[in-house]
Amino acid sequence: MNINQLEWFCLAYETRSFAKAAESAFVSRQALGKALAHLEGEVGARLFERSEAGVTPTGAADAAYPIAQRIVADERALRRACAEASQAERPALRIAIANGVLRSLPTGLLARLETAFPALDFFIEKHYFLECFDRLEAGEVDFALCPAPREGAYQRWSVAEETVFVAAVDALISFDPAACTLEDLESLVFFLPGDRGPNDLGLGRAMAERGLTRHTNTQYTDYDFITEKVIAGQGAALAPTSALAPFVEAGLTTFPVPEPTVRWRVELLARQRELTKAERQVIAFLTAPTTRQ
Repeated sequence: MNINQLEWFCLAYETRSFAKAAESAFVSRQALGKALAHLEGEVGARLFERSEAGVTPTGAADAAYPIAQRIVADERALRRACAEASQAERPALRIAIANGVLRSLPTGLLARLETAFPALDFFIEKHYFLECFDRLEAGEVDFALCPAPREGAYQRWSVAEETVFVAAVDALISFDPAACTLEDLESLVFFLPGDRGPNDLGLGRAMAERGLTRHTNTQYTDYDFITEKVIAGQGAALAPTSALAPFVEAGLTTFPVPEPTVRWRVELLARQRELTKAERQVIAFLTAPTTRQ
C-alpha cells in the first residue's frame, strides 16, 4: 500500500469516476484502475462496484474513505513540515510552473536563475495550470508561473506576453482568415485543456459581450494530445506564438484571434503576504526585460 493508491482512492470516491480521478491525478485511466485493484487486494475487500455509468463505492469504501483522507492529509503535512525545517537550514523557493509556460520563457532562464542565486535551493515542479493555483493557495509552493487570467487576491508580476492564434485545418475554415471576425469564430469548435475552468485567454468573455457563442471541447487536459486532434482536423485550437510550430509544420492555417484583449500572458504569482528579501530579488530577476531576452 502506498500514498498514491490512497490519494487516488480518495479521488475516485469523491468523483464516482475512475476517468475523472485519473484526470485529476494526471495519470492514465488504466494506471489508476490497476492501482486501485491492487489496493483492493491489499485490504481484502472490494472498494468499488464498476459499471459503464461509472463506479459506486461499497460499504468498505465508505469505512475506508475518512481514514484514507486523514492519511493523505498527514502525508502532505509531513512533507510541508520537512520542507519548512529544511528551509530553516537553507533558504528554498518552491515554484509551480503551468504546462506550456516553459515554451514562453527564454531558453535557459531557470538555469540562469539558479546560477544567479547560488545560496537558494529551488524546487521547481510542473502541473496543469489549475493545479498550480491549488498548490499556491494551499501554501505548498511559494510562487506559480501561470497563464492569466485567473481571479483571486494574488500578487502578480508579468513575465511574458504573446499574440494568440487560431489553428485549424483548411476544411474547417469557411471564412477568409485574413479578415476574420469574432462572428466567424462561432463556426469553430475549440479544444480547451481540461473541464475544470479551462482557460481560453478571454475569448469566451469577448464573444459573449457581443452576444456570440464560443463552442468548445474540454475532454482533454494534455495539450500535446489536443495538438494531434487539431492536426487530424477534429477541431481548432488557440495557440500562443511559442506553440505554433507543430501546426505550421503540419500545414494548418493559423491566424491571430481578431480581438486585442485575447493575449497569452504569463504571470508570476504569490499569495498576499510579506515577501522575503530573497523572494523580491528573484521576482526582479524573472521580470527584468534584460533577463527575459
